[in-house]
Amino acid sequence: MTPGTLSVQLYTFRDAYAADPAGTIARIAELGFRYIEPFGIGNHGLSNAEKVGKAQQLRALLDAHGLKAPTAHTAAPMGENAEAVLDAIGALGATLPVISWPGEVPGFERDVMDTKDGTERFADALSEASRHAQSRGLSLGYHNHWWEWSRFGDQSAYDLLLSRLDPAVFLEIDTYWAHTAGQDMPALIRRLGERVRALHLKDGPATPDADQTPLGTGTVDYAAAIAAAPQARWHILEMDRTAGDVFAEVGQSAQKLIQEGRSTWE
Repeated sequence: MTPGTLSVQLYTFRDAYAADPAGTIARIAELGFRYIEPFGIGNHGLSNAEKVGKAQQLRALLDAHGLKAPTAHTAAPMGENAEAVLDAIGALGATLPVISWPGEVPGFERDVMDTKDGTERFADALSEASRHAQSRGLSLGYHNHWWEWSRFGDQSAYDLLLSRLDPAVFLEIDTYWAHTAGQDMPALIRRLGERVRALHLKDGPATPDADQTPLGTGTVDYAAAIAAAPQARWHILEMDRTAGDVFAEVGQSAQKLIQEGRSTWE
């Protein structure tokens, strides 16, 4: 087994980061991380100058602590803001921007995949965003939650989405949410094959609103997910919510993966 490279989604520490950006980045580095996945890059609610400025500020913090952001959750580079979003991604230094949910694409909301027509329109929008990303040498990805598995007859919205998407769009599989959606998550990952370039790893009771827990303490077979995706370099830890100390719990998960030989820091 070739171990993947550990990263962590900054959204995990959003409250701490809002209160103390520099201190939070320092604590993440102290846990051992060398890579981080920021969120909200190029946010459509910001002016073009603010998009780039915020990315530059975060890049300076990361540089000061020896961290890099190869992947990042970003706004979709589309329409009149496409170039500014791409400039922000470039300022951060990311090469794998990821659309983390439909609301990052102008004109779409979470419920877009409740209908076949909505799913097809969303796929076309993601393909357009991918073409803009490719113009800068970037690869665009999509990150799932649990709602992508609504069904239209014998087909899921997720399968319809992937069948219509530009094949250049890679997949960041959130193992927890796929499991929450009732999927045979390792089988799903194997079926998607080389398109899966990153895994989001987290654990817990696998219900949308429950607190999440360190790896190995919930219902998700993280080891099977990792084994199903030997081609996925990035093993990205995330906790959307937890009742415990989020820094300690993320550190616990990271050390478990390191000790088991499933992931490395580099």
